[in-house]
Amino acid sequence: MASDDQALIDEFLRARVEARPHRPPSEQGRRLDLGEAYRLQDALREALLARGERLAGWKAAFTNRAAQEANQLGEPGCAFLLASGVLASGAEVAAARFNGLAVEAEVALVMRRDLAGPGVTAARAATAVEGALPALELVDFRYSGEAVGTDVIAEGVYAVAIVLGGALTPITGLDLALEGLVYEQSGAIAATNTAAEVMGNPLNSLAWVANHLGARGLGLRAGDIVMTGSVSKLLRPRAGETVRATYTRLGSVSVRFV
Repeated sequence: MASDDQALIDEFLRARVEARPHRPPSEQGRRLDLGEAYRLQDALREALLARGERLAGWKAAFTNRAAQEANQLGEPGCAFLLASGVLASGAEVAAARFNGLAVEAEVALVMRRDLAGPGVTAARAATAVEGALPALELVDFRYSGEAVGTDVIAEGVYAVAIVLGGALTPITGLDLALEGLVYEQSGAIAATNTAAEVMGNPLNSLAWVANHLGARGLGLRAGDIVMTGSVSKLLRPRAGETVRATYTRLGSVSVRFV
């Protein structure tokens, strides 16, 4: 690995451990293209696995046009999830663990069998799914300044942890696009949405992830968790606050920050 690449990976790793802000590559005189961003993300993932982490699955990001435009991207993004960051509903999480905490309500899908592109459709993707879970993603905005999308992709799309509801719901006969969400922060309703906000249907997001990974020589594996993208707005809770997402048929999931 080139020395400038290694310097970035070392910086990404320190920022994760220390929960401190750092400058994005684009503000350090290095404007990454999409291929470079994913090569750096791959190197970061391998460095974390070499430290004893385990891969739990994958996440989709920028799953609506507004998010893509804001990050100067023409497509969604993808990043890895680590097993050490998989939490159960009701978990208490230290707010001090984050530099810039935000929470996203999502639909998580658990894979029943392997799946990789090319040519994966939403219908084919659905046949590879064991079931769906209500989920929250806890992200950490670790960059200072104005990061662009390729900066974000390179460092793993701000991933820290995910919180999963307990009961897996089979998706056969279930139209996930119509899955309703009531999103609450400390008991007050913050938003209501449907999962159609995620590329029209979370299964479209799953198919995109499978095709994207296939193009990178990777793929989804049985047992993988796939976070399909944010259904609603970001919440920015503080210590002492609780976030809850309640879905029409998938149930609810919550986290409390301490």
